[in-house]
Amino acid sequence: MNYLTARPSPKALIESMRNLGYDLASALADVIDNSISAKAKNITIDYAWNNSNPFILILDDGTGMSASKLFEAMTPGAISPHDERDLDDLGRFGLGLKTASWSQCRRVTVSTKKDQSTHHLTWDLDHVATVDEWELIDTLTETEKSILHERLEKHDSGTAVLWTDLDRILSDTGTDEENERHFYATMSDLVIPHLSMVFHRYLEKSSTFELKVGMTSCKPWDPFMSKHQGTHEVAAEKYSDKKIVITPYILPHSSKLTTATEKSEAEGSRGWDANQGFFVYRRERMIISGGYFDLKVKPNRANRLCRIKVDLTNEFDLQWKVDVRKREAIPPPEYRDQLTRIARNIMEKSSKRYVARTRSKVKLRKNQKLEDVWLRKPIGEKIQYKINPNSPGLKLLLDENNIDKSVAKQLFYLIERTIPYRSITLDNNEMEDATDHLPEEHIRPPKGMFEVAINLIKSSIKRGMSPMEAIDFVTQEVLPSFGGDFRLSLEQAFEK
Repeated sequence: MNYLTARPSPKALIESMRNLGYDLASALADVIDNSISAKAKNITIDYAWNNSNPFILILDDGTGMSASKLFEAMTPGAISPHDERDLDDLGRFGLGLKTASWSQCRRVTVSTKKDQSTHHLTWDLDHVATVDEWELIDTLTETEKSILHERLEKHDSGTAVLWTDLDRILSDTGTDEENERHFYATMSDLVIPHLSMVFHRYLEKSSTFELKVGMTSCKPWDPFMSKHQGTHEVAAEKYSDKKIVITPYILPHSSKLTTATEKSEAEGSRGWDANQGFFVYRRERMIISGGYFDLKVKPNRANRLCRIKVDLTNEFDLQWKVDVRKREAIPPPEYRDQLTRIARNIMEKSSKRYVARTRSKVKLRKNQKLEDVWLRKPIGEKIQYKINPNSPGLKLLLDENNIDKSVAKQLFYLIERTIPYRSITLDNNEMEDATDHLPEEHIRPPKGMFEVAINLIKSSIKRGMSPMEAIDFVTQEVLPSFGGDFRLSLEQAFEK
């Protein structure tokens, strides 16, 4: 048997590895994983436009590395993903530092200090492209010295990762001013919220751990609002000798969130729908934020209070197919049925909590009388259902559209005389509640009905109701049975 060596071109392979799908926020999170594994207590991301030569620096006060450990850390694939890792190690593939950095810049320099000795190595992709070899550079430029020296010297030990030539962050077509504005906006609007979410459990559990982006300290964003008294934590399920723990949560209804800050925290920067479903953690580091994998479970706005925490140890990386970026995982077959069951169960409980709120009894004011849309009228041994022209919703629609009462009366009579009583009875006998609890898409009201509801709520507020009381009144009594989506849209309109 003959063997042929198929040696890849370094310049070609690195360019391919730059396209694994990182964005700036996830790339920074991957580098921060190394700082946490190195037991850092203070991690700072410095960044500056630097006269159109921007840089990003990730600095920590962790244990630092020896020269040999630095060389190993800068070598792609120096550690096998099958090697046993310490339980608190957030790495797996031996690629994160390199691939995350390459995805954003063409030059990455790592300087590390341990036992009063400082070592540094650089990947320069332009140099690799020229020589087509896996060649590291062991000297610093004057610019790198000016950025790194003072910052690292403040610590007894630690590591600094410096990104320059940020070709993936800057636009070739944008002006210098536009690129500068985009650079700073990305750091403040995307990076800070992402890191506050991904590392929220580290930020919550220790007063000695700090993560800063520029001058801003990241504040933990807890997707479960676990400290809020209105949050319902469902009993956890444990698997594989308690190394996998699944804990469902039902968030408080918006009526229980009394301040704008609470409502904003519950929704999160990505919105209610994106934050519904499973949140997967690997050693308390978030790797999946919402969604239902590819299980046979469909997200629904009525279930937006449903969030499920899944805790894994790093022993399950390969089994759960955790990817290099630590942004995706695929549950193995043996857990899929359990995850589906848990998701459906918590979605049902979440929906009941929401429906219970939307169906809560409206407090009537003095001299206020509510009229149902349909009237049930016994006639001897028969029962007749008639449309009530005095119900608030119908009355408003008739008045708003100047519909003649005689025309309305004829229309109501036609509807009353053509109700398919027998078919409804047969359908419900064959399948319980066959005509009730229909999917939202089949009961969505016409577009103009939303504006009618908005006007009704505003007029109710003017009469002294709170916004939530007015929404209760309109959705339960005036325009009932329009579905959870309709009510959610109204709540969102009055949360602004």
